[in-house]
Amino acid sequence: MPFVKKVLSWVFAVTSLLYLENFYRIILYVIHRNYGPAVQHALLLASLFNVFVIATSGMAWWNIWKEMSSAKWWAIAASVMHIVIFLRQFVSPSQPVWGRHVGALIIGIIGLIAFLWPAEQMPSGQPSGS
Repeated sequence: MPFVKKVLSWVFAVTSLLYLENFYRIILYVIHRNYGPAVQHALLLASLFNVFVIATSGMAWWNIWKEMSSAKWWAIAASVMHIVIFLRQFVSPSQPVWGRHVGALIIGIIGLIAFLWPAEQMPSGQPSGS
């Protein structure tokens, strides 16, 4: 399981960077276009969602990489965020595309399994050195 957790940590890092790029594009798009309040509101919500994905995935990667005690909880939050990335297509006003973001759903499920799985512990009363 440690290998899966390390791979997932780098997936979280890449997700954070991709959503940072997307956030940057949304901001530039809003700055260079003149939209009405409804469209600006929708773009603001999209950029806010991007900020949550960037922060959660970035913190998960950092905590796993530095082997901090809070790594498990950040990784669970990032895994849930990947599931939300998949489910978001059903909330937006456009038609859901089933093939879209299936990878995020798979990453989210694997992440939940990997980080919610109980860690292996040494049996008590057994000497660890001999």
